[in-house]
Amino acid sequence: MKLRIPLGVTAGLSGILAAAAVSVPTPASAAELLINNYLPPKHPFQLGIVEPWIKDVAAATKGSVDAKLSAAAVGPPPKNWQTVTKGIADLVLLANGFQPNRILLPTISHIPFNSPSAVKTSMALWNSELKYFHKADEFKGAKLLGSFTGSSNYLYTGKQAVESFSDMKGLKLRTSSGVTTTIVEQMGGVAVPSSPSKIFGLVSKGVVDGLTAPGYGLRAFRVLPYVKYATVVPGGFTNTSFTWLMNKKKWDGLTKEQQAQVMSVSGEVISKHTAKVDSMSAAGLDALKKAGGKVVSPSAEFVTSLKKLADAAEAEWLAGAEKKGIDGKAALAYYKSQLK
Repeated sequence: MKLRIPLGVTAGLSGILAAAAVSVPTPASAAELLINNYLPPKHPFQLGIVEPWIKDVAAATKGSVDAKLSAAAVGPPPKNWQTVTKGIADLVLLANGFQPNRILLPTISHIPFNSPSAVKTSMALWNSELKYFHKADEFKGAKLLGSFTGSSNYLYTGKQAVESFSDMKGLKLRTSSGVTTTIVEQMGGVAVPSSPSKIFGLVSKGVVDGLTAPGYGLRAFRVLPYVKYATVVPGGFTNTSFTWLMNKKKWDGLTKEQQAQVMSVSGEVISKHTAKVDSMSAAGLDALKKAGGKVVSPSAEFVTSLKKLADAAEAEWLAGAEKKGIDGKAALAYYKSQLK
């Protein structure tokens, strides 16, 4: 015998079942992370670090953490510390030179001869952070996910190759702020610090005689037609370090499992991703050669003179590290041991 349920009861039962379905817990929605997107689409950091990290995080968290690039920059690069700590963006790629009063320790990689490649230097920085630098808590207020560098800066000029120390005298070069500017001035050159966005105008209009930049910068900054010589300093002329930072409240809002998953594809993994940066820098130098340019090595006298300036810069770094409560000598020796 079939049980007949009156129409009204059926409707009521359907409503109860629908309400019950709504009340059943559903999987939590993905934690969304907004990245301050200020880099050009084909910049090596975008192709080699940011985009791979986004994919790695999605895979590691099985989609429970969703990192996305902002449609346009939500803050200028010099203000990235404020952008991330104030929550304007959840993630930023910060050039450490923009925070000279806060961040010192990673700048050991800025000093001449201390950055043979992006991969080696980045690995050395991250390992040094874990073993020594973290005690100083330089990134207090944000969550540090990675520490890395670009490829070594070399000297690029349009009219005359830089081979001897005297070739630097009076030479006007676009530089990044910090150690690079100081070293160029100590060598007798005229430093013109600027943001990357101004490089093309300075070089193409002849405001400067050349620039200091990684090899990838020749094409990234569109200055290849104006450069005829590249002076490649073994171990790097100088460099610039960067950090991958996350808003602290956003980090604390992730589950412990999500935090572990995110870190499993950060830190050392980010450092290894800089292999893309090195390959693009090598391609930049190859493009210069194909365009008729020359890649030269500095003289022994140039290297010796630059070494004295590097030693002085290291002494200054050591003094700063000691003030931060770090065993500077041990940290420096450990960092250098990984560059070989």
